Amino acid sequence: MFLNLDEIKTIQLDHTNRCNLSCPQCARIVGNGQLNQNLTTSKDLKINDYKIILEPFSKQRLKLFFCGNYGDVISSPTFDEALDYIVENHPQHQIVIVTNGSLRSEKWWSDLARKLSPLKNSKVYFSIDGLSDTNSIYRVNSKFEKIIENLKAFVSSGGWARWDYLVFSHNAHQVGEARNLAKSIGVKSFNVKKTSRFILTDEERATTEIKTTKTIVEDIKDNKNKENFEQIKKSHTSFEQYTQETRIICKTKNEKTIYIDFNMRLWPCCWLGAPYLFQDDNQIQKKQIQKVFKKFGEDFNRLDVYGWDLLQSNFYQSYLEKSWEDQEASRLYTCGRTCGEKYEFSSGYGENRNLETL
Repeated sequence: MFLNLDEIKTIQLDHTNRCNLSCPQCARIVGNGQLNQNLTTSKDLKINDYKIILEPFSKQRLKLFFCGNYGDVISSPTFDEALDYIVENHPQHQIVIVTNGSLRSEKWWSDLARKLSPLKNSKVYFSIDGLSDTNSIYRVNSKFEKIIENLKAFVSSGGWARWDYLVFSHNAHQVGEARNLAKSIGVKSFNVKKTSRFILTDEERATTEIKTTKTIVEDIKDNKNKENFEQIKKSHTSFEQYTQETRIICKTKNEKTIYIDFNMRLWPCCWLGAPYLFQDDNQIQKKQIQKVFKKFGEDFNRLDVYGWDLLQSNFYQSYLEKSWEDQEASRLYTCGRTCGEKYEFSSGYGENRNLETL
């Protein structure tokens, strides 16, 4: 069994598939900065969706974590009314928003700070990967000055902010300066994260078009992920073989987290929730998820169809966890890659991040 309803502590929400940026290595972007063709129709969660999502949790306090695979919640035209609904009808929940911070007016950000203030421990994480001359190298189309204006407006109105800094070779020299700027603004926390975004397996290299030149954007040289990745390839036939052999320690099961996307699909995690919308039909993760759809039906995880009874379905009750032990038949590459015990894929865990209180 994956999780019972009363065990859930965090719901991660991909509220929208809209975003104003074109970051290389984001699943939204393919080729030379082109939009993934599976995202050409804009989708957003609405109030009626949140009524379904939150109805069972009227007496339970959750973290509602707005951080998506395909969208930035601040870009959604339905976010304001959805947030108002949550604040008015479910004020016991904590809200955490992850955003590039480059949209909306300063007044909107001041109002957001005041709106979140009654919700205990609610926060906004601003993803800012550098300073005025470097942030837009990875955060393509972002405007640093606008982001800082919004950040200042939010903080000056009482908002609790964290600065998340993905460190690449082109911005590593600016970490200290960015930290000092964050502190001067009144940001509460500064999070330096080392990425794995440009570490690709042999199969991924064969089926993935590199979305930017390595001379412009590449992972920082001092990145233990690269070392671990090479060691794993030496000790196994391939990295793909490692994903089938490694012991899986599921992050979201341990953290009591579940993921809901803008199509009202309930997934065990954001990593499993992304591949069905990949543009490349030959990508291993997409092919495996398509097999899951074929086995359980196209609507097998639609909350708007089945409600939270989904957690009692065969997929959540037995199939998923049994697949972690079934190396030959049904283990998902995504599970082995992301939650295998010898490799930390995510920049948000372990030694891949350095979180400081300012």
